[in-house]
Amino acid sequence: MVSATTSTTATASSASTTASSSTPTGNASAKSAAANLITSLGTGSGVDVNALANSLVAAEKAPRLTELNGKVSKAEGGISGYSAIKFVLGDLQTAFSNLKNQSSFNALVPQNSQPNAISITTTASATTGSHSVSVTQLAQQQRSISADNVPGFATPLTQVNGGAAFSLVLKNSIDPTPTKVFAQGTSTTPSTSTVTFKAMNKGDTVTLNGLTLTANKSLSASEVGEMFDQLDTTTPAAVAAGGLAASTINSDALATYGAFSGKFATGYSSGVNNNGVLTLTSTANNAADIATPSGSQFANAIAVTADATTPAGIVAAINSANLGVTAQLINTGNIATPYRIMVTGTTGASNAFSLTSLTQAGGEVSGVSFGKKLQTAQDATFNVDGMSMTSSKNTVTDAIAGATLNLTATTTAGVPANLVLTRDTSSISSKMDALITAYNDANSMLGVVSDPKSTVAEYGATLVGNSIVSSVRSQMRQMITSNSTTPSGGLTALRDIGFSIDQTGVLSIDKTKLDSALQNNFDKVVTLVTGNRENQSKYSILPSGVAGEAVKKLTTLLDPSAPLTTQSSNLTTKITDYKKQLADLDTRMTALLARYNKQFAAMDSLVGQSKSLQTSLKSTFDGMMATYTNK
Repeated sequence: MVSATTSTTATASSASTTASSSTPTGNASAKSAAANLITSLGTGSGVDVNALANSLVAAEKAPRLTELNGKVSKAEGGISGYSAIKFVLGDLQTAFSNLKNQSSFNALVPQNSQPNAISITTTASATTGSHSVSVTQLAQQQRSISADNVPGFATPLTQVNGGAAFSLVLKNSIDPTPTKVFAQGTSTTPSTSTVTFKAMNKGDTVTLNGLTLTANKSLSASEVGEMFDQLDTTTPAAVAAGGLAASTINSDALATYGAFSGKFATGYSSGVNNNGVLTLTSTANNAADIATPSGSQFANAIAVTADATTPAGIVAAINSANLGVTAQLINTGNIATPYRIMVTGTTGASNAFSLTSLTQAGGEVSGVSFGKKLQTAQDATFNVDGMSMTSSKNTVTDAIAGATLNLTATTTAGVPANLVLTRDTSSISSKMDALITAYNDANSMLGVVSDPKSTVAEYGATLVGNSIVSSVRSQMRQMITSNSTTPSGGLTALRDIGFSIDQTGVLSIDKTKLDSALQNNFDKVVTLVTGNRENQSKYSILPSGVAGEAVKKLTTLLDPSAPLTTQSSNLTTKITDYKKQLADLDTRMTALLARYNKQFAAMDSLVGQSKSLQTSLKSTFDGMMATYTNK
């Protein structure tokens, strides 16, 4: 029994020493526990077998735990490093993108001699130059009010028309009927009929020489003239058919503007439209006049239901109809009947309107009359560089190419506003500065992640000796130093407009050289940097200048299939595997601890039995000695 105890103890001691030898702390702990055990066996005293088992397990677990945790930390650092590089490369890509389009260099600064009358904004398509603008009239909308000559309404809920349903009839006030001037021919000359068209609104109709046009949208007088011009009735087909049938004129393209019905009768053919004026010439000499042209206005009916026959209900019905006019209740301050309904259209003379009420019996609803105009609809009238123009709106987008004029007041009489558009090189210089900053930030980050002595939190020394870092740094440098794919007039690379990289890799720019290039060789600088491209695809093989090529390269570097992303993904996969190994290690060590505890419990029992035998033998020997010595 003693022999078995000694053997078990020797085995446990050996295991403890072996498992803890990999670390100084674990080794010392295991040796101490083993020494205590040996002493206990010699003296027969108790031993802390639980502490011994835990020390042995800790000694065996520590080296593998340290190794795996180190791998996890390194992988997490690598992911942080790759993320940091991608972040700064994204900023560099943005900086190059702001310079890759030809329009990026087209920023203009407008100077305006009468800013109280006109404001101007420009787009990338605007060009430098000066313009003279006079404004003689602003566009405005029609405003009409109800019940001008009769009492208004006491409250917003005052009942009208006795509570019976009725309708409102909305028409455009512009009569589309064309005018005509006839010139009788002679026996040797044809007759002519000169027709002057008017603007049409959607749904309006105009009939000329038997052919009727129904407008599918609002049309200017010139557009109406275009619809009727060059109708030739002398062709064999037209003669045989007695004219040009609508079916031979209508088309999908024409349908956007309107649709024809009827037939343009033989006897007259139309000429070329001249801004809404069209001359019809007879096919025979001394011909009789054509029938007088006619027109009709399309009327929109707005239903006012029985439960909405109040001023508030009328306003709601007008607004919900969404027909280009809006209504609101106003309080005039009248003591008895303060409420009136004001109806407002949209700006422009062609948007004048009439609004009347109609009972089911065909009469007008008492108190619901909108004949009083507070303001008349009119177009803006202005002159740009000697050309007289009109607009239905005060925001004009087609008077100066690439510019929008916002008319806010009439200009000083006889004194046009002078608008000067000059190139804004300061904005270009700012974009160049942003590129310098983005490049240097990226280069600095590459240094931080690859420097073994870096102490920067999270990123420092996370990619030491990494070949991807070296590749990215090299490609970045080439973006700046390589020759442009679109050199121009002696400018072959960014160095020719002031860019330089010093020995430490820091990018800088000579502002004097850049400003000189922008002032004296602006178009060449644009070609050098952009290749005169606009929104070029990353898949395009066309040369696209320094900035365009850089954007393509950076897009490739940041692609999900590129090493910066795939390596980061690989590290994420490795971390998952390392954590699984850590979980497996915990499982094995838990099992080992249980085995040690079981073995040491058996050992402790044997030691206890040995101690009991020792005590019994000592008592026996002491009794024998007392017998022989008479003590």
